[in-house]
Amino acid sequence: PDHGLGHGCAHGSCYPATGDLLVGREKDLKASSTCGMRRKEPYCIVSHLQDEKKCFECDSRRPYHPVYNTINHRIENVITTFKPHRKNSWWQSENGKSDVFIQLDLEAEFHFTHLIMTFKTFRPAAMLIERSADFGRTWQVYRYFSHDCAASFPGVSHGALRNINDVICESRYSDIEPSTEGEVIYRVLDPSIRIEDPYSPAIQNQLKITNLRVNFTKLHTLGDNLLDPRAEIKEKYYYAIYELVVRGNCFCYGHASECAPIEGVRDDIEGMVHGRCVCNHNTKGLNCEQCDDFYNDRPWRPAEGRNTNACKKCNCNDHSNICHFDMAVYLATGNVSGGVCDDCQHNTMGRNCEMCQLFYYKDPFKDIRDPHVCKPCDCDPDGSQNGGMCDSHTDLSLGMMGGQCRCKANVEGPRCDKCKTGFFGLSADSAQGCQPCRCDHRGTVSGSSQCDPVSGDCFCKRLVTGRSCDQCLPEHWGLSHDLSGCRGCDCDVGGALDNLCSMESGQCRCRSHMTGRQCTQVESGYFFMALDHFLYEAEFAKMGQVRRREHQPGRPASWTDVGFARVPEGGTLEFTISNIPHSMEYDLLIRYESQMPRDWEEVQISVIRPGSIPTSSPCGNTIPDDDSLLVSLPAGARFVVPPQPVCLERDVIYTLRFEFTRYQDANSILIGGSNIALMPRHSSLEMFTAGDPASTVRKQTYERYRCHEGAKSVIRPQMSDTCAKLISSMSAIINDGALACNCDPQGSVSSMCDVRGGQCRCRPNVIGRRCDKCAPGTYGFGPSGCLRENLVCHSY
Repeated sequence: PDHGLGHGCAHGSCYPATGDLLVGREKDLKASSTCGMRRKEPYCIVSHLQDEKKCFECDSRRPYHPVYNTINHRIENVITTFKPHRKNSWWQSENGKSDVFIQLDLEAEFHFTHLIMTFKTFRPAAMLIERSADFGRTWQVYRYFSHDCAASFPGVSHGALRNINDVICESRYSDIEPSTEGEVIYRVLDPSIRIEDPYSPAIQNQLKITNLRVNFTKLHTLGDNLLDPRAEIKEKYYYAIYELVVRGNCFCYGHASECAPIEGVRDDIEGMVHGRCVCNHNTKGLNCEQCDDFYNDRPWRPAEGRNTNACKKCNCNDHSNICHFDMAVYLATGNVSGGVCDDCQHNTMGRNCEMCQLFYYKDPFKDIRDPHVCKPCDCDPDGSQNGGMCDSHTDLSLGMMGGQCRCKANVEGPRCDKCKTGFFGLSADSAQGCQPCRCDHRGTVSGSSQCDPVSGDCFCKRLVTGRSCDQCLPEHWGLSHDLSGCRGCDCDVGGALDNLCSMESGQCRCRSHMTGRQCTQVESGYFFMALDHFLYEAEFAKMGQVRRREHQPGRPASWTDVGFARVPEGGTLEFTISNIPHSMEYDLLIRYESQMPRDWEEVQISVIRPGSIPTSSPCGNTIPDDDSLLVSLPAGARFVVPPQPVCLERDVIYTLRFEFTRYQDANSILIGGSNIALMPRHSSLEMFTAGDPASTVRKQTYERYRCHEGAKSVIRPQMSDTCAKLISSMSAIINDGALACNCDPQGSVSSMCDVRGGQCRCRPNVIGRRCDKCAPGTYGFGPSGCLRENLVCHSY
């Protein structure tokens, strides 16, 4: 070895010095049989005639001592001490046992070169040497020895050795002579075999051991044991060894010239061959069987002759200090480099940390070893391809520019963060990045297809809504190319449930039996009520005296039914009110015909309720004074409406009491009572009081056209279309739709009635809204009408 250069390791393979592997390993050496381990045992010797003493005792229960205990014959006595009286101690087996073994268990891999055994007794008639290289899991035989190979080990060759690893049986160390101090020598590499390459894996493997075992399988005897079975005969036949030498060195695959103690093993034993290699050539491990950390660029190999086969450092461009060897990579590079860097830092990646990680790019102005060579991509992950990945480096031949973002089809901008014109909704889920605007050309301003690039909302016309401008605003319909886009529903405020209509047809949601797009018409057989629809005839009131009056042809009737009720001063009329359809305020219309020229000064009117009014009801604010009205009936008028309305609720039965208390003349005067009517007060309906501009306009129109006034007189003027429309709406609200005509099938010409007021077309001499009674002066109600009476006057 070259001591100036690491004991020669710098120039090629190197090996630690050899020694006796048994030194320092007393505890690792064992025998399957030892005399005197349980009690003193006698034994005898076969000696020359001059020896006086023939038999002795063996007691191995206590350790050997050269003075105080010389009859101990444990296995550790075979380890060479080179002392002058070393043959005073030996190992000895139990008497008469043929199958005995000695085993050495090593703590690491070692090179085993040769073995020397010096026997105290006869050498074994048969034995074998075997080794393990995997700490006893498997065993291989090195050599068989026998006085008679064919009988002891049939099938094992006992010819000449041809190859270094041949397993043969030889006889030269198995003779019965000498009877003492006979030797057995075994060399792993037989000098007679020429070795071409002593560093080859096959040779190195042949030398490698972790365990060595010598098996004695047959004792040499003088034959007397076959004739005499007594125990005394067996006392002179046993195995006994003065010295055992196992030569070898620390096994380091040519990468170390010295070895150190393994952890836990003493380092102060002179001559001990230790098992931990002090590795060179960038190797590590107990036996230098691995490449050192970060030296994995080529495969680990044993050193061979002048070739160190040193492990090579990985190239990670200063971005990692961890790597591993990959055989596939090594072969792919033509056996040049197989190191693969692990845990690349500074946002690098690749076999040599030579590339930037995904979503980073290489700065062309920085060296690859610079810790800041990789910069993060600045691409919007939603709008760029591959989730925000940019060109990893600059390569003009491939059209690549380091850091450049690659936008999805419908995206633009340096960062790929904007939708192209006509697209919206930048999203990672979209393969195109943005989706096309979906604008209805009819509803967008100037028919444009552009939309908000974020929300996708199109730019709608004034009366159009929806992301795509394809819907009319609430209360509008008829999407078209008109300037405003849609037109108003204009649903009738009364005939429709609300002002919402179908966007396609404009059809409003009508109340019961209402029809028409705006719900302004009634179904066939239905009508709108007149303001004085809720009539209560005086002649049918309680306590009234009926005076029938015949209608004169050609003159308009000033009453509504068969005649009048005659009411004297102090008289009363009581009306039962049970058909209120809608809770609200009603004006009380009193129609009458005075037969005298003076006014009725005082008529007391009382609303008699069935009980107290709950405060939560629509008429909850009514006080008792509101139910007591005092009016006068001018002689020159035909109707009176008190200024104060009465609040009446649906499904409640009321009594309306009239007391005719005082006439201007004290004489008993009669008045003709025609009827009373409950006229809905418009200011009590929300269609006039909602507070919106349309309600205000309706109220002003209703009052300007004096729609309320036209319904007071029995003989009424022609109603304007404006009032008719407003009153029709009121009727639909109050009755929740249209009213059925219910024309009498006998008294009516047909089942159809006038849509304004509901008057049926009566047959001759038939009267009533429903055509259900004969006119005064007629009789015989039937399919042909009524017949007129023949009056005969008599004088008395």
